[in-house]
Amino acid sequence: MAQDNGDARRVAELTVGDAKRIVVYGSLVLVALALLGVLLGQVVTALLLGVVAGVLLLPVQEWLERRVRARAGSAIVTIALIVIPLVALVGYTWYELSGYSNFVRDKNAEIIEQISRAVERYVPLSRQGIRTTLQTAFAEGVTRSAEAVQGLKARAALLLASLAIFFFTVFYVLTQRARLEKYIKVRVPGEYLPLYEKLTENIGGALRGALRAVFIDQLLKAVVLTVLNVVFGVPLVAVLGIIAFLTGFFPLVGEWAIYIPVSIYLLVFRDAPVSAAIYFGVGVVLTASSSLLLRPRLAAHGTNRFNFYWMLVALVTGVFTFGIPGIVLGPAILGFVKAIGDTLFGDVRYETSLLKEEKEQQAEQEREEQLESRGTAAGAVD
Repeated sequence: MAQDNGDARRVAELTVGDAKRIVVYGSLVLVALALLGVLLGQVVTALLLGVVAGVLLLPVQEWLERRVRARAGSAIVTIALIVIPLVALVGYTWYELSGYSNFVRDKNAEIIEQISRAVERYVPLSRQGIRTTLQTAFAEGVTRSAEAVQGLKARAALLLASLAIFFFTVFYVLTQRARLEKYIKVRVPGEYLPLYEKLTENIGGALRGALRAVFIDQLLKAVVLTVLNVVFGVPLVAVLGIIAFLTGFFPLVGEWAIYIPVSIYLLVFRDAPVSAAIYFGVGVVLTASSSLLLRPRLAAHGTNRFNFYWMLVALVTGVFTFGIPGIVLGPAILGFVKAIGDTLFGDVRYETSLLKEEKEQQAEQEREEQLESRGTAAGAVD
């Protein structure tokens, strides 16, 4: 109580000069935040992802540092362990798809004729009309591909800047973690220690559980689709498996890029409607069950702080709002909100809680009902 009186007294004793300084410094803080937002606005996602990736890679970097005795070198090796395999997979996939796209372009007329025959077999339409529609679709696809390439070129500078910020942020976190931790702790008053601990527990737990769930889920889907491709003799087995793994970052969307074209391929070019139906059915069930059941369940099990429902909300809405970065931003936001809630309302006292009041009212109501029933029974005996 004395502390509260002291705080009230100090506020009451503010001078006009103090008020002016508060207004000036408050305005400067707002201007600084606005300028920082303008500066980092387009790369803030890359920066946040770099921080998250750096924190998650710390165990690997620390293990390497104990052996090579060089923090910067171990950080570079840690980043390379992630970057080199990813670049190799993307490069191999790009090479294979480029050759296949050239084959499709060279065999354009034969492909259109084959599709026309297959559609005519299952749908009562004329082959000439189907051929015209497919030619239009191919032309539209070429146009959209050119537009996509132009859009990618227009965003090349932003992509390069984002990649640079991401990798340098990871390197900075890995090499300057002690300084960063000390910088934060020395500037945060001790009274906010419970909030700091809750933020560390909830955000860290949510991120670890979410990333573990996503990688396990995507690996399982890629393995299942690869097995199906082998069973049904689909070409580009390895490439399709890699694409299934990479596109699986998008819940409810990614695997469509694999099993729908492959199902059409089996139906049109292999004349295997049963195989196409099986492939399509497995793809639909796999996508729905993994995105809506397996992934959030694994994430909830990995965090031990959030149940299935909240991890489902964090993963689905995070990706819907932020794209691929939403895989980490969604759970991180959920962990942040929970940390604030636990700090403000986490000190539970049953003696003063609403639950105790409700239970006391229920007990009182039950006693009154028992007394009333006993009175009614005594009256019936008389």
